[in-house]
Amino acid sequence: MSKNKKTDGKKNVSCALGSVRKTKIGGQAVLEGVMMRGSSSMALACRDEMGVIRLDTTRLPASKPWYRRVPFIRGVVNLVTSLISGTKIIGKSAEVMVEDVDTKGDGGGMGWMMFVSTLLGVVLALGLFMVLPTYATQGIFNLVKLQTEDIDWAWLKSLLEGVFKILVLVVYMSVISCMKEIKRVFMYHGAEHKTIACYEAGLPLTVENVKKCSRYHDRCGTSFIVFVVVLSVILMLVLDIVCALLGWTLFLEKNNWWLRALLKIALLPVVAGISYEVLMLLARSDFILFRPLKWLGKQFQKLTTREPDEGMCEVAICAFNKVLEMDADLSIPEEHFPEPVTIEQFRAQLSEQKELVACVKGDVDWLLCAILNIKQKDLNNPKVKIPFGWTVRLEMMSERLSLGEPWQYVVGKTEFMDRTFAVDKRVLIPRMETELVCEQLLKHVGGDSEVLDLCCGSGVLGITAQLEKGCKATLADVSADALAVAKQNAKTLKAKARFVRSDMFDGVKGKFDVIVCNPPYVKSAVIDTLDASVKDHEPRLALDGGEDGLKFYRILAKEAPLHLCDKGVLVLEIGYDQGNAVADLLKDQFDVQVIADYSSNDRIVVAVKR
Repeated sequence: MSKNKKTDGKKNVSCALGSVRKTKIGGQAVLEGVMMRGSSSMALACRDEMGVIRLDTTRLPASKPWYRRVPFIRGVVNLVTSLISGTKIIGKSAEVMVEDVDTKGDGGGMGWMMFVSTLLGVVLALGLFMVLPTYATQGIFNLVKLQTEDIDWAWLKSLLEGVFKILVLVVYMSVISCMKEIKRVFMYHGAEHKTIACYEAGLPLTVENVKKCSRYHDRCGTSFIVFVVVLSVILMLVLDIVCALLGWTLFLEKNNWWLRALLKIALLPVVAGISYEVLMLLARSDFILFRPLKWLGKQFQKLTTREPDEGMCEVAICAFNKVLEMDADLSIPEEHFPEPVTIEQFRAQLSEQKELVACVKGDVDWLLCAILNIKQKDLNNPKVKIPFGWTVRLEMMSERLSLGEPWQYVVGKTEFMDRTFAVDKRVLIPRMETELVCEQLLKHVGGDSEVLDLCCGSGVLGITAQLEKGCKATLADVSADALAVAKQNAKTLKAKARFVRSDMFDGVKGKFDVIVCNPPYVKSAVIDTLDASVKDHEPRLALDGGEDGLKFYRILAKEAPLHLCDKGVLVLEIGYDQGNAVADLLKDQFDVQVIADYSSNDRIVVAVKR
């Protein structure tokens, strides 16, 4: 065992030199998981939303076909098969991570999505690594007034294109590594490397040992990509020099750029075959002349690997140990992620879990429709299937329902005036009665109106008014959390609004044509008698209206006239028994109308400033 080296500022076990044992097991990082492939088996380990590590294993053919054993040819075959199998594995991991919902149950949605994504990836790669460097190089030649038809400069053009290719690769990897989802995949990539390095160092596969090991590996696919790019640059440079020396200008002339592009594509299999053999050679040898190439691969692996957390290491260890076990014992059968289930089967699963018996069937049905994006009539359709990952999420959500949490909080959204708004425990859930308030509000708002939504909560009233009428909207609330939800809704729905954190009118400036407000109006003593779904889950700050429930209406009666234009309108939601009391508070400065809801209870006050 070699002495510890410092890598990325941390002491890591060096497994590149003096390793105790070698393994042919390799891997791939996926969505919240790691795939490991051995000589006769493959294991995909993913952590689901409940924190459980799920395994999907596959038996590989006992012997490889001849073309997988022939040097150079095997590199090309490996490139193609890796793209295909890698795409399938990512799709398999998405089944656990609920990245897509295929309610048809035939896998068609996921299949087409993965196919289109792969196709777009190929087109993007061709554009970035072939078209962009060519045009960048041509731009430089034009800038310095060099004629690219002059074969004396062919080598320089090829060299510049190669430099741009490498720069594009560095920039591309650097940019995508900043994306949250990709960063986590790169962390799993680091866990995969560290696990293999730990095994090759002869250490027990524990999280503690794995975290000590290097996250760089000689057989990494990143190194393969780098070698492909570098070797393609060298090969094109040599070909250009040879063509220039022999006077073959066909591939060097600017007008024949398309022939040059076709040549680059045609040479890809050759480059891939050579790169694969170089990669395998570097993995088996530490000859001093090979170290620069190893160093180059390591530098790029710094971009595609990140230090993993302990949970990620656990996932990688689980996949690696399963492959070791299956390779050692060929009698161990495959195991797969559970198949999609029908809604009827899912309901049966819930009924078998005692802790979920309190779930209300109607709430579960609302949950299924909201999450699976289906209609009520589809709930009994046996063709509608729930993918495995979604059954895990739905079970978690059903458990929250069984504890009395409103389904709107569970799914994180609700419908209001035919629009979908985000809601969570930071804001009240808009009621059906509030839509009546909104209908009255819209009657008094025009395109040039200034509207203030006071105590805005999730922002349903002010945002709806802005979207429906194109008015200028200001949303105010004392709660920073509520304002954050309102801002999220405005951004999602593309509403133009101004946001102010204000305790009633304290932070509000200017005058408005319409002020709408749904203030807290429940008596303090009554809150604890409300349904558990309200008192235990909805924010008390948005409920508590003081001893008599009229605390905020008194403030409105006193200060609203100061913030309303002449003939300005005040639209309020009130408690079912507060009509007369609120009207009395406003009658000195407003012409007041009390409007009932669908249950004939007083619910809305519309007051016009005199």
